Amino acid sequence: MTRRFDAIIIGAGQAGPSLAGRLTGAGMTVALIERKLFGGTCVNTGCTPTKTLVASAYAAHLARRGSEYGVVLNGPITIDMPRVKARAGAVSANSRIGVEKWLRGMPGCTVIFGHARFEGPDAIRVAKSSCRHRASSSTSEGVPPCPICRALARSPFSRTAPLLRWTRCRDIS
Repeated sequence: MTRRFDAIIIGAGQAGPSLAGRLTGAGMTVALIERKLFGGTCVNTGCTPTKTLVASAYAAHLARRGSEYGVVLNGPITIDMPRVKARAGAVSANSRIGVEKWLRGMPGCTVIFGHARFEGPDAIRVAKSSCRHRASSSTSEGVPPCPICRALARSPFSRTAPLLRWTRCRDIS
């Protein structure tokens, strides 16, 4: 079955949802294809969860300095890393759910879940369905095929995913 759209957007990351909103607002029919998690890297493994972890670390830092502000705590300050991670996961999940709900409720936007493959200059296949379009945009955040980019992708310092797998707090004081 081939479905026709004015535009097809691959990826519900930073640019995909807002682009879908602009195009549907202009009266175009849009297919937005997402293969994994709505919100992209920033919401799921980048900015949002890491900033949430930083906020928890800052709260612990302030608690440790409480006596400077006249705040007396009985006992040492401890970190409950499973709760910290659960909070980060909940913040990300709320963002992801919000983006998906907005897209699915957007008049003129059809959300398709799956891995997109280009079949030609105006055709994209997702599983057993194909889509044809007048314009397409890919917002995927994949690593370009160059040696420097591949080396950066393997570096533990350019990625946040290992940090998000921590199960206990590492004392760096």
